[in-house]
Amino acid sequence: MNLNSNNVIHLVVDMLYDFIDGTLACNNAIPAVEKSVEYINRNPLQKVIYICDNHPADHSSFISNGGTWPPHCISGTRGQIIHDDYYSKVIQESSRPYTGNIFSKGQCRTEEQYSGIEAVNTSGEFVCEFIKRVYPKTGECIVVISGIATEFCVMESTLDLLRAGCKVYIITEGLAYVDYQGHIDTLKILREKGATLI
Repeated sequence: MNLNSNNVIHLVVDMLYDFIDGTLACNNAIPAVEKSVEYINRNPLQKVIYICDNHPADHSSFISNGGTWPPHCISGTRGQIIHDDYYSKVIQESSRPYTGNIFSKGQCRTEEQYSGIEAVNTSGEFVCEFIKRVYPKTGECIVVISGIATEFCVMESTLDLLRAGCKVYIITEGLAYVDYQGHIDTLKILREKGATLI
């Protein structure tokens, strides 16, 4: 199947500095960014959108506030910024991050939000609304995913997209993960649920 189509959406999930070299740095992060960018350049017709953790400094998921994680992806910090390769190495300008295609999640202090399907851009449009706008009711929804981390935000985004009736393709070399075995186990689950690994 030819995925290089303007009817295909590529979700780049949490390719942010805190998950790459910061407080929650994940395994395989730099190679994942490189493979994701390569894929974007090989498929210039796809619509690329960027899902980004964007937390307030007092977010409830932080250990200091009784949560699980160290402080990460705090709004206004380097850790919350999309990796520079997406700005400097993505050939097509419309596929680089810009205001309209960056969707933020985790902005509510009291909510953990792994899935990107309810992330919102500065215009107030949710990812799920964007998808509905791109695909007419009669069209097949096709989404490609790269990102961080396989076991958390990639998994939950994929599962929500599958539940919504989308056909989901996962760029396996374009993923970073907390734990390699967890990565492998998660990919097995997602494949069993209906995702296609590419």
